[in-house]
Amino acid sequence: MTSIPTVKKAQGISNRIKTYMSLLTKYEKVKTQVFADSYIFPSIEYDEESTNEACGWRLEVSPEEEDYIQKYNTIDFLYNNTPEYFIDKYLKVLNKIQINPDILDYADNFLDDWSNVIGVHIRSWWSAGPPRSSWHDNKLFEDEIEKFDSNKKIFLCSDNPEVIKHFKIKYGERILIHEQKSHQKYFHPYDFHYEDVQLVTDGFIDCLLLSKCDTIIGTWGSTFTEVSWWLGKCKSKVIIPKSPNITKKDESDFFTLK
Repeated sequence: MTSIPTVKKAQGISNRIKTYMSLLTKYEKVKTQVFADSYIFPSIEYDEESTNEACGWRLEVSPEEEDYIQKYNTIDFLYNNTPEYFIDKYLKVLNKIQINPDILDYADNFLDDWSNVIGVHIRSWWSAGPPRSSWHDNKLFEDEIEKFDSNKKIFLCSDNPEVIKHFKIKYGERILIHEQKSHQKYFHPYDFHYEDVQLVTDGFIDCLLLSKCDTIIGTWGSTFTEVSWWLGKCKSKVIIPKSPNITKKDESDFFTLK
């Protein structure tokens, strides 16, 4: 009998969610080595000792499905260009991943009306170092924000407290954030601090709130932006400003399936 696969710690929460999505196309259940994930997703059992480990940031495409991806060689980061076959497939899978009702209630009550809000996710890659840290520039996001009416509120989430501070100063009361400990220090809840349930949960709440926005200005190459699009049932318009520092090799690394 095949043992239940367990998603390992060595990746951020959005990468883990994509791993759960891929595994649940083949298994009825999955487990996790991250206790916080079992709190966020009660249907996923915590099992720190499992040796049947799984990880990976790509959504799986089986050999018999490759005819659907001849144009792009992948289904990651395609957003509205994602073949409808895979949107249907993975939205069904997401329905298997139950979210803690307390988290859903908090997200539902965060704002009464999201109709005048644009979502902005800025990953600064500060913890990744070069070359990814060179991809970040606040102005990339400011340029996109300026294309919208100035009465639009901005739901902002970021891995960097200095980015949060900068945009609060620039846009004032237009900025909406889910307050959390990581805004005070460089904690980075998405990739590290697996044992801190609140940090990981706050990172997921950011992702869930972002998914409620009709328009998301997101970060190139970030699975956090991508997972928020999936959580929003693939309905959000996604705008990805691209740094001139992103090379052809970077693009090849992200958009080559094999």
